[in-house]
Amino acid sequence: MAYNTNVYFLFLIIMAFLYMLTPKKYRYLTLLTGSLIFAWSFSKILISWTLLAGGIAWLGGLLIEGALAREKGLKGEEKKRAKRRTKLMMLISVISLILILAGLKYTNFVVTEVMKALGTENLILSARLKKLAGPIGISFYTLQALSYLLDVYWKREKAEKDPMKVLLFLTFFPTLMEGPIARWGDVKETLFEGNPITLDSSSDGAVRIGLGLFKRMIISDRLNVMVNHLYDPKLHLDGAMILLTAVITTVQLYMEFSGTIDIVIGSARIFGIRLPENFRQPFFAQSAAEFWRRWHISLGTWFKNYIFYPVSTSGLMKKWGRFGRKHCGKYLTNLVTSAIALFPVWMLNGLWHGPKWPYILYGVYYFVILLLEVALKPVGEVIHRAMGLAEDGKALRCIRTLRTWLIIVFGEMLFRADTFGQFLSMMRALFHFPGRGLAFSISTSWLGLEFGDLLVAGIGCVLIFYLDYRMEKNPQYLENLQNQPRYKRWSLYYAMIFSIVIFGAYGAGYSPADLIYAGF
Repeated sequence: MAYNTNVYFLFLIIMAFLYMLTPKKYRYLTLLTGSLIFAWSFSKILISWTLLAGGIAWLGGLLIEGALAREKGLKGEEKKRAKRRTKLMMLISVISLILILAGLKYTNFVVTEVMKALGTENLILSARLKKLAGPIGISFYTLQALSYLLDVYWKREKAEKDPMKVLLFLTFFPTLMEGPIARWGDVKETLFEGNPITLDSSSDGAVRIGLGLFKRMIISDRLNVMVNHLYDPKLHLDGAMILLTAVITTVQLYMEFSGTIDIVIGSARIFGIRLPENFRQPFFAQSAAEFWRRWHISLGTWFKNYIFYPVSTSGLMKKWGRFGRKHCGKYLTNLVTSAIALFPVWMLNGLWHGPKWPYILYGVYYFVILLLEVALKPVGEVIHRAMGLAEDGKALRCIRTLRTWLIIVFGEMLFRADTFGQFLSMMRALFHFPGRGLAFSISTSWLGLEFGDLLVAGIGCVLIFYLDYRMEKNPQYLENLQNQPRYKRWSLYYAMIFSIVIFGAYGAGYSPADLIYAGF
């Protein structure tokens, strides 16, 4: 029942019908029932881990809030003891969720790597470990549960007394497999209200779903055939073909992931539920840091709020800041502070994506890149002044954008590689042009797609990137479509529908691109 299948859309229609039949007060329970059925369809008995996580989040939130209430009016040693008890309750709840995630997702990887390092192999143990599996969406709902508990502990949110609402927050079916990772404050106003399905909410949701299907079926599912072909280890690609592979990989992943998020956000809007955006024209970024403020926004925001800020504002870092500014200078102090705060963010970012070396090294890659951006910023400013380049001038903006594109495409090539060895092999081939200098030939046999498919995917990319350009100029561009004359709106809607039906990649020779983030 993946988001890009007919079964999902049939499920969505049934859910909308049942939702409308349910009295407003109980509509959130209808959504919860549907969400649990959706989760069970993938996870079966493993859904018990999801229910356990929901119970920990609900009970932990209530215990933390109760402990916070008992702190009021206390003074001196009594208040200190009460604070320690509150912190202990928070730690027990948070660590319990982390242990469930780590145990189900990473035990097999860690034990296997240790056995490899020791040169031993226990076949019975390996077979048993391979049976360890987590329910669908465990990485997503675990982060949401952690954010809920920490927000209650930091007094940003009130604990929810209804366990069904906490469970719905964690398992809401559109967000379960690929996010976006919502905070309690993002959705509490609309998720439980039971707002009616209206013509406006239906049309808003349908347009967003249509955009997602366009990205997936016309572009991503086609390019997926090419990407799978180009990553075949039997191929020996030249340097220019490696660069093309990196670009195609990045475009395919963007269309797959952002297209799925469009379907997710559109599905929620049908029910009047507003989810946080997860993409904001990422290829207009002028630095790696800005790219991550535009790409997978909800994940970046989570790490910023719950890892980066707590580390960078901790007592230890404040002590270092005072010592560093006094003895080491402002530049070195800021660099060390950035390194200490960024390292756990990007190591955990890599690990969050999965127990696979390319994912872990993907986190290391961006840690190094972002630290270099901090370290070289003063040098860049000196060079720009020496060359007479204005900081906001077109020339410098173009240079920064091109530099960021190179960082992005090689990062995504590492992300997509099956092994780190494959990535290194492709990077070595990047500088290899046997007997032909910089010349290379592109044919359908090299790319794995017919010319017509390439043309359709290329035109689709142009249209989507043009839309991104318009949304960069006007973030409300899509929403403003509702204000256009009816003939313009419906002409656009019919064009999108017929393009998906006529040019969508389905049938013999095609298979939908996997929801890559669904495995996280």
